[in-house]
Amino acid sequence: MNEILIKIKHAAAECKKDLGTDKGMALSLLYVILPVFLFFAGWLKLPAAILLCAVLLCFLKPLSKNLCVRHPGVGFSSNPEYWLTLAVVVFIWVLFSGIGGFSFQNTDYYVRNPVYRDLVNQSWPVCFDLSVQREAVREIVGSDTVAFTYYFCFWLPPALLSKLLPGGELVSNLLLLLWAYLGVMLALYQVHRYLKRTSWAIPGIFIFFGGLDMIGYRLLIGEVPLGEHLEWWCTYFQYSAHTTVLYWVFNQAIPVWLLTALFLNMKGNGSAAGLGALMFAYSPFATLGMVPLAVYSVFRKKEKWKMAVTWENILIPLVMLLVFGSFYLSNPDNLSVKGWIFEFYPSGSLAGRYLLFLFLEAGIYALILRKCIFKYDYLWLVLAELALIPLYRMTGANDFAMRSSMPGLFILSVCLIRYVLNNAVKWEKWAIVLILAVAAVTPLSEIYRSASATVLGEAQPNELVYSFQDFATDDAGVVGICRQQFFTYHPEDTFFFRYLGRLE
Repeated sequence: MNEILIKIKHAAAECKKDLGTDKGMALSLLYVILPVFLFFAGWLKLPAAILLCAVLLCFLKPLSKNLCVRHPGVGFSSNPEYWLTLAVVVFIWVLFSGIGGFSFQNTDYYVRNPVYRDLVNQSWPVCFDLSVQREAVREIVGSDTVAFTYYFCFWLPPALLSKLLPGGELVSNLLLLLWAYLGVMLALYQVHRYLKRTSWAIPGIFIFFGGLDMIGYRLLIGEVPLGEHLEWWCTYFQYSAHTTVLYWVFNQAIPVWLLTALFLNMKGNGSAAGLGALMFAYSPFATLGMVPLAVYSVFRKKEKWKMAVTWENILIPLVMLLVFGSFYLSNPDNLSVKGWIFEFYPSGSLAGRYLLFLFLEAGIYALILRKCIFKYDYLWLVLAELALIPLYRMTGANDFAMRSSMPGLFILSVCLIRYVLNNAVKWEKWAIVLILAVAAVTPLSEIYRSASATVLGEAQPNELVYSFQDFATDDAGVVGICRQQFFTYHPEDTFFFRYLGRLE
């Protein structure tokens, strides 16, 4: 045991030395790894928690070496006015997302608010005694004691701070907003780092990137109303703009963006699979979109295959799959709907909508980037993924299409920014501006809805549930969705809670 502790201490010292030269990278790594540590400490049995935390600590040393490559020209000291202005712009963008309840909240917040609130107010690991619910609720959810099962790692750091600090719900909501804001800033920092420059084209294209939903909406539905959610125009599947995922599923979007940006910045393939596997803690569906990218990164150069055979590329994916895979599968109801898309919808209209969807969401950008498809990192693979993802469906809302596409759409947007900055001739830049102006209608609609509702006083937090321990509604549909998504019945009989997790 002493030898193990000495090795961990040495690895931590080496890691500190590497990261000390790049504080932005150090903060980025801490951001994505700290929640995983907190989950291990709060949900696992003590021996498993100690062992797996030690594995992650040992992983930090090679990961920091593969990421800490100096890129001059993107640091704060080189252009402080740019970074200060960007910080203000990004804060306004994040503020209107509804995170923390300081602005209008979209309907998805009726479950996101209680997830965070219960992580703050309940002891870890979180369990719910359903016998104390009102009779109307018990008729739907039963009277058992259930385990809380969801990909909630993103919320753990601000939830822990909220437990330690006074101030009640206002402070906890402020901590959540600041945590989300920090994550978005770090993701954009990593994009700047990858592109090796500062330019307003980077946040401008990133914030307003999306598909040409306005055209699809106009063709298949009718008049485009500003302020509406436009992205379900195709009915069968949806790819979400960056602003949309921030304003609806920030707990998945922010860590997925940051991990994908770190992946792009990685030197070599010695830690690619390990880094990509961390995404499983935040979004199992997005991880499915990351797996082909990580596998390709490991094997794309035959002469470097041996360099990919590292402990971090083997152990970290196994640890994440064992822990979070068994944790999510302890609630099998989450994947009750799955299958090929043509099993759910009439084939007569499906083919036409599929082709239109692909062209408006990714095909138009493929045409712009056609000369760089095999030149830019992962671009050809991303386009192949985005073409195939709509063919399969998971969950009633088809979360597979919406969330597994997030890493690919992120890389596609970065490739577009890179092309605009480095390659596009003047007429191409004007064509891209025109296309992006059409695409920007979707994020502008999301921002407009939130900003106008906030200014008009319609920004009350969405408290339809309030807490999973004390539902604020008897609506059978809402309660039933929460039961299906968040409750594990008889957890003591599941692999995770029998061998790895605690139930105290």
